[in-house]
Amino acid sequence: MDQKGASAEGSGSGERLPPVRRAAFTAGRLEQVTPEGQMSRDRLLQAAAAAFMDKGFAATSIEDVARRLGATKGLVYHHYRSKNDLFFDVCRRGIEIDMAAVEPHAAARDRAVTRLARMAMAHVEAMLTRRDFQLAILEGVAIHLGKRIDEEDRATLAALVRARERYEALFGETLAAAIAEGDMDALLSPELSTAALLAVLNAPLSREALGGQEEQGDRSAFARTLTIFALRGAGASPAIIAEEFS
Repeated sequence: MDQKGASAEGSGSGERLPPVRRAAFTAGRLEQVTPEGQMSRDRLLQAAAAAFMDKGFAATSIEDVARRLGATKGLVYHHYRSKNDLFFDVCRRGIEIDMAAVEPHAAARDRAVTRLARMAMAHVEAMLTRRDFQLAILEGVAIHLGKRIDEEDRATLAALVRARERYEALFGETLAAAIAEGDMDALLSPELSTAALLAVLNAPLSREALGGQEEQGDRSAFARTLTIFALRGAGASPAIIAEEFS
């Protein structure tokens, strides 16, 4: 991952997500989204994200998703043309979740190091609470980089990857601003510092590496500890950490 979902407007940052590729109906137009239909689709995306997390994209079938949802395959195909399109919408929803959590902090009028600390906390909490969607994004990036896929799929994944890169750029821009304001040391280049920061903040995606410790206590406390570790590694001094987390 070093490196929304009913529409293509994208986030407030200006990055556009690819259009949703949903099932076409006999009338020749896409399904009209009612509140009830959106609720059904939200449940479907939750079920799909969980299925993809358990078995991976390649091993997961539409039947697996339907079984987890407690529905038929027909209901899934009612919403999506294929497993690929369903997977892309799960990735899209994951990016929306991350943007909704982090972007308000990035846009705040606080000093940069304060914004960065709050962004990092929000990111870790999203990793912990919506891990299934986050792993889908990670797998989507891997598929885009290393697998033979058709032109339409590659274009869709490329747009999703660009949106994810724009999300990560929020951290890079804020970190660079914190260095410019004198609240963090430039231990590495801004690019390397951002990559290292995100690598630490993405640690909850590996339960094996964490030993499940995020489940042994309060998630906010765990997110706080991981954020402090990441900020210290990226060049925040003990004095800055004390100011931000006292």
